[in-house]
Amino acid sequence: MKKLIFVFAVLILTLPIFSAGGESIFAEFRNLEWSYCSGASAWSTDMTIREDGSFTGLFHDGEMGEAADEYPYGTIYVNSFTGHLSVIEQISERVFRIHVDELLLDEKTGIESFSDGTRFVTAVPYGLTQGDEMVLYAPGMPILDLPEDLRLWTHVQDLENPPSELETWFLTSIANDSGFLAYPGYVDPWLHLTAEQLSEKTGLSFGVPEDAENISYRYLEDEQLAEMRFTLDSDEFCARMQPASLKPRELLNISDIYYVWENEEAVAVGSCSGTIAQAQADKHDWVELCLWYDPDAGIMYSLSVVTPELNGLDLVAVAEYVYRPVADHQTT
Repeated sequence: MKKLIFVFAVLILTLPIFSAGGESIFAEFRNLEWSYCSGASAWSTDMTIREDGSFTGLFHDGEMGEAADEYPYGTIYVNSFTGHLSVIEQISERVFRIHVDELLLDEKTGIESFSDGTRFVTAVPYGLTQGDEMVLYAPGMPILDLPEDLRLWTHVQDLENPPSELETWFLTSIANDSGFLAYPGYVDPWLHLTAEQLSEKTGLSFGVPEDAENISYRYLEDEQLAEMRFTLDSDEFCARMQPASLKPRELLNISDIYYVWENEEAVAVGSCSGTIAQAQADKHDWVELCLWYDPDAGIMYSLSVVTPELNGLDLVAVAEYVYRPVADHQTT
């Protein structure tokens, strides 16, 4: 809530008025975060919306009264999600009808886990549903022109001198009695791409293991670092590759994860030399990391996995799927 108050009280947003019509409006949301929240930080649904209308988000609702001996610090309902929005029509200069084309939860609902005296339960996020028609209001919209039941979610009533007009974007759902307020957020340096876009941009591509799910790609242009994330047998994997000029038997940790590694040993991925090692991340999970370098292509690779059980996991075998020799890249 302090963050929202800061936005209204200190920042005067200078968002440009959009070019009318079509999905071009989503370009106005770059570097914005959206929050539907109680104002007391007890619960919130937060999301980012990309230029193509796709979105990602996180929901949490803390219920400290739902406690027991096993979880004395209460219960937190939580889930992450993805989806897609589209513009139905522009109603007026500052009002749009928006359709929720898709809403996918990352975890099935009702899954319980326990950590540090707290129970976590996966749940449906508040504020939006698949198929919902929402209304988007642009900055400058008179607040008194908003539906009375939804003005609460602008949080202007929390301010000593409330503005008479919206100073930022406001996405509402009458069906869900919700309002997502936009505010300046973290600037994501990653480009979120498809496999084809990554290949076109870099000339490189990952191999995809059989039965891999939830596959996503991104690229850190300043560092020429490409990444593919996926799940396989419920474990979470992260593969990376980056051009590098290394000496023989030299490796570079491009995984951005650092532990006191155990059981480190030399391995071969294809014709490339590398290493593999493990570390215990917490009471429940292990992290395993494989690094290898392709001197012919001048590319450094990493593949990491978070898993509750290392037995039966062959990370080098998965790396063999991920790795594509230089000849494959040249024919991409």
